[in-house]
Amino acid sequence: MQTRNRPPGFVLLPLVLAVSAASNAQAQAIEGSGSWTHNVGVTVGNEYDDNIFAERENRQDDTITVVSPFAELVGQGERHKVRLYGNAERGKYHAFESENYTDWRVGTEGRFAYSEAGSVFGGLNTGHGHESRTSPDAVNGKEPTVYDRIGAFAGVNHRLGRVTSRVGGTFESLDFEDVDALDGLTIENDDRDRDQVTFGGRFGYRLDASLEPFVQLSADLRDYDQAVDIDGFDRDSEGGNAAVGLLLKPSPTLDVELLAGWLEQDYDDPALEDVATWDLGGELSWHPAGSPTRVIARLDRSVEETTVRGASANLRTGAGAELTTAIRPDLTFNARASYSDHDYQGVARNDNLLGLGLGLRHYLNPHLFVGMDYDFLQRDSSLPAEDFDNNRLMVSLGTQLARGYEDAELLAAAGDADLLVDGYLGLQAGYGEIGTAQAGSRGSGGTLRADFRDGGGSLGLFGGPALTLGDWRLALELEAEEADAEWSHERSGGRVFSVEKQREYGAGLRVGRLLAGDNEVYARLALVRGRFDLTFAEGGENDDQREWLDGRRLGGGLEVPLSTALGLRMDYSYTGYEDLDIGVGGERDDFAQEESRMRLGLAWHPGRQGSQRTPAAPEAYDGLYLGGQLGYGSLITDLEGPRREPSELEAPFGDSGALAGLHVGYGQTFQRFYLGGELAAEVSDVTWNHERQPTGRTYSVDRESSLGLALRAGYVIDSGALLYLRGGPAWTAFKIRYARGDQRVHLDETEQGWQFGGGIEIPLRERLRLRMDVSHTRYDDIEVDYGSGIDTLDSEETLTRLGLSYRW
Repeated sequence: MQTRNRPPGFVLLPLVLAVSAASNAQAQAIEGSGSWTHNVGVTVGNEYDDNIFAERENRQDDTITVVSPFAELVGQGERHKVRLYGNAERGKYHAFESENYTDWRVGTEGRFAYSEAGSVFGGLNTGHGHESRTSPDAVNGKEPTVYDRIGAFAGVNHRLGRVTSRVGGTFESLDFEDVDALDGLTIENDDRDRDQVTFGGRFGYRLDASLEPFVQLSADLRDYDQAVDIDGFDRDSEGGNAAVGLLLKPSPTLDVELLAGWLEQDYDDPALEDVATWDLGGELSWHPAGSPTRVIARLDRSVEETTVRGASANLRTGAGAELTTAIRPDLTFNARASYSDHDYQGVARNDNLLGLGLGLRHYLNPHLFVGMDYDFLQRDSSLPAEDFDNNRLMVSLGTQLARGYEDAELLAAAGDADLLVDGYLGLQAGYGEIGTAQAGSRGSGGTLRADFRDGGGSLGLFGGPALTLGDWRLALELEAEEADAEWSHERSGGRVFSVEKQREYGAGLRVGRLLAGDNEVYARLALVRGRFDLTFAEGGENDDQREWLDGRRLGGGLEVPLSTALGLRMDYSYTGYEDLDIGVGGERDDFAQEESRMRLGLAWHPGRQGSQRTPAAPEAYDGLYLGGQLGYGSLITDLEGPRREPSELEAPFGDSGALAGLHVGYGQTFQRFYLGGELAAEVSDVTWNHERQPTGRTYSVDRESSLGLALRAGYVIDSGALLYLRGGPAWTAFKIRYARGDQRVHLDETEQGWQFGGGIEIPLRERLRLRMDVSHTRYDDIEVDYGSGIDTLDSEETLTRLGLSYRW
């Protein structure tokens, strides 16, 4: 692709200022009026993307070279601060050159304190960008959609006694370019050009240094350049929100903001559905004193514009968290997670996005660094064709003028930290599930998309060299495993096909944090090769394939010492594999494989020394506790039912997805034995689909929410970790949808099942505990009577959760 909009000359302004003006700015500064600092740098990286077009099937991969320069100039005095900045990113695809892009942004922002009680602030920026292929608004173009943007903001902060106030506004203007479509036509994007203005205020009353309630009001005006869009809708709208909230500071290292209210967006066109719903938001920032660790978590809801046909808006509800820390002054680590629900107003579409990421940066010297970043993105949509998984792995080299660390800090850290080089070897066994997203043609011009899934056991070895730096452990982990996970679709007199996972080999990086008692929480990233057997038979023809498929694995877990040299670990991983085509008679189906696996392992550490980290006492688990959990789960439904006479269908449908919930419970230890009870509530995004268009059956089963009671019994080992089993009843809400021709079946069922599992729990701080557990639940059969026949659905689920609990 030719670059259609190169940055004009003023894009280089921040770089020029940083290099020339800042070099003598401090010398020219009047004493007491302030000083200037500057930074310039560039990062060059190679990124592997296994699904560059964000497709459910027929996924295409590529390697992208990314160059990212930046510059900034900051001036600061007693009463003011001003910042000028600029950055750019050039991406060059090695195979799909039409995806090449050049993005840039320049801007300035500042603050001036007109008195001790108040200040004014503002900023201006402009840029050129492109829409990611993961966006539902960027589809069917031969090239990415590009746009120009202008933004501005301004406001006033003022404090009068205990009363605080902030009043301000923002402006954004977007100008989208047309793009050639895959069908040879042109996608007209002029009807997306718009201006958006927001203004409002927040008013609070500071009760004390740790508590401030507030109210806030805002207006939101959106004005499109064209009177109507390509479908004839007038998308201009007016809206706003009103909310009440609290600013909390429970400790010097913790800041919390919570709000709840109401938001609306009213559209000028009566054919577009207005938005009126609850608003909610929150932010948590934790920075332990004397530690480089910082945790930030956010929750928010917003009304987003969309190009999805017939939809007035995308009501987005999102949550995310990021942890950043320094293993040493020259070695930083970050982990991030996000989840968002996208409810398209006025149409039957709902998307859920799950994002996970890990990153490492090592400074070779204070100005030169190497980095590695991994990101996983998954979309689970109510429209099966819009589902996708995306894995991206980048290795980069960068340089910057500002120092990444100070030599004295590195020397001090090297003197204080214990350094141990050793290795480990282990044996692990577990349960894993192989899932396949199938897509292919059926009939005359028809299509089929279906999700299949089933599980089986595994047994394997793991191990590798490890480096312990103070409270951190880095390892290169190798693994080899035999597995027996298989699903099979069998229709008598019709198609028979199956996928079996047999064995695998892998290698990857493991990053762990050592806690009290030498208990360890870790994350790992690996590249694997898996052996698969695939079969497809129809009409006397067969296609049997045995293939080694490459995969990307993201995982993590807990490891606790059973003795000085022996550890017990609980490890969960998710792996996405490359696609494979299979079929007979000239027609090919696309099979996209993914795998989730939970394993228990014993690890031998021959070089490990006795723990220097004091373990928590068993009494740390006594009392009432409250907490939350995040996780990933799977649903498998064995479907049996009549099809065109005389055939019968037997097939295990299923899929996986994210979940979140709360739990409350009470426990008591007796010597080292533990007994407790717990109530847990969860919401989830686990849905499997079977969709045959334009004729044929369309099926879906959605696991929506659950409520469970559990008895927990366990034992506190010498490291202070609690090993426990759990079991009890669970009530889960399922939504089942069936359609074929004029036949429609909608069932909303709450099914009871018995949930059994176990886990490991470890103390983090005096009253804070971290747990990882797995549970399996089987439910009663559900019958779907569609008039001409009855299908039986036999469902079971496996859930893996990571939770935090606070003991009162």
